[in-house]
Amino acid sequence: MQAKGILFDLDGTLVNSLPAVERCWLVFADRHKLNHSYVLKTIHGRKAMDNIKLFLPNKPESFIEQEHRWVEQLEAEDIKDIDEISGASHFLRQLSSLNIPWGIVTSGTKKVANSRFSILNVAKPKVFITGEMVINTKPAPDGYLQGANLLGLPTNECIVFEDSKAGIESAFNAQCQIISVNCPNSLDDNCMLNIDSFDELVIKKLNENDFEILKSNI
Repeated sequence: MQAKGILFDLDGTLVNSLPAVERCWLVFADRHKLNHSYVLKTIHGRKAMDNIKLFLPNKPESFIEQEHRWVEQLEAEDIKDIDEISGASHFLRQLSSLNIPWGIVTSGTKKVANSRFSILNVAKPKVFITGEMVINTKPAPDGYLQGANLLGLPTNECIVFEDSKAGIESAFNAQCQIISVNCPNSLDDNCMLNIDSFDELVIKKLNENDFEILKSNI
């Protein structure tokens, strides 16, 4: 795969936050007597606000905003067992050392995203798009279109790393190249590669602007 820049989802892609995410949303489900399976099947890759509106369709806007603040605080504070996807920090530092443009596109709020990104111990990129900055949530392409624009690149020259169905659809709808993370069945969903760890990848600079990503033989 050859490209000029990279955009990353955050949760499940760079950091293994799944237990914390699901733990928080199950607390929300119990708070509102919602079916656990339905909640867990719905939440991934979507903005918290959109999820809350879906789960509580008949509640007034003021109540929705109150619950959103409550969920946001819960998620921002619950980082006790979140760790990075293997090799993520090293891979990001390698990109920076090679002067390869990269950024974050997450459906999470700024508060939650900052909390979880801090686990990586990597300098925050200039392109850091959170849910508040995008009108239409994944699977709409808005976030990745905005990310590529801020990198100064056409979308087809960007590689996106994603872990959720909604995120993969978003990247595809934006006409980006896609590498899935921990999605072994995603090669049927317009992904060119699937990885379980960033240690599987080799990145080579081809010239000043272009690079190539390959899967190692290890």
